[in-house]
Amino acid sequence: MDLSITQVPLWLSITFIVSFVTIPIFLIANAANKAYYKGKTEAGIKIRNKILIFYWTYLVIVALVSLTGVFVQNTFPPLIVVTVALPLLAFYMLYVLRQSWFKTVLQNIRLDQLVYVHIFRFVGVFFFLVYAYGGLPKSFAYIGGAGDIITAILVIPVVMALRQKKSYAKGLTWVWNFIGLTDIISVLVTATIITNHAIENGLPGVQQFGTFPFSWIPAFAPATIIFFHFIIFKKLLEKNESL
Repeated sequence: MDLSITQVPLWLSITFIVSFVTIPIFLIANAANKAYYKGKTEAGIKIRNKILIFYWTYLVIVALVSLTGVFVQNTFPPLIVVTVALPLLAFYMLYVLRQSWFKTVLQNIRLDQLVYVHIFRFVGVFFFLVYAYGGLPKSFAYIGGAGDIITAILVIPVVMALRQKKSYAKGLTWVWNFIGLTDIISVLVTATIITNHAIENGLPGVQQFGTFPFSWIPAFAPATIIFFHFIIFKKLLEKNESL
């Protein structure tokens, strides 16, 4: 059986795999660890390890399914969104939000820690790299890649303002959060439009993002990013939220 592997140079796939299984996963797990009882107990380390195991297991499962070629077919809506991304978002919203450990994390975590997690959106550079090797339409690469990179760059001044307790810090966080959420929604809308166009005209569309390893992007990023924007809004709306 032919394995469904992204048609890019091996070095690019390896770089992506190493980056994706470390940077975003550790950013999330370490943030939870620091916030859980403010890092004063071993419970935080246990939460960190459980988060790492969950995400690594999730990515392995997505990888195995992707290699079979299930996600490479153009369907409307995209199969990987319906069967993987949306269930992950539902898991976050309907299960994780209700867990006592997460409520503790959310209560203790600072806004700057939540915003800083989004630094992983420099992963947007891979949109351009896959496009450079003919794997993605130009419009999708530019919308997805540029939006994520800009959002990641803007993380730096927002985090600095929050940590320095600037008077405009919360307002800046509101603006940044809207920008980041708009970016990920625009990526999803663009991918859906391009996929529909590809089906109608027999074009590849964004098929390469249904192959391993780049299937990890639609499987993990949209749901996780939307969830983090949601909890940032939640923190911003708390009356007793301090910077």
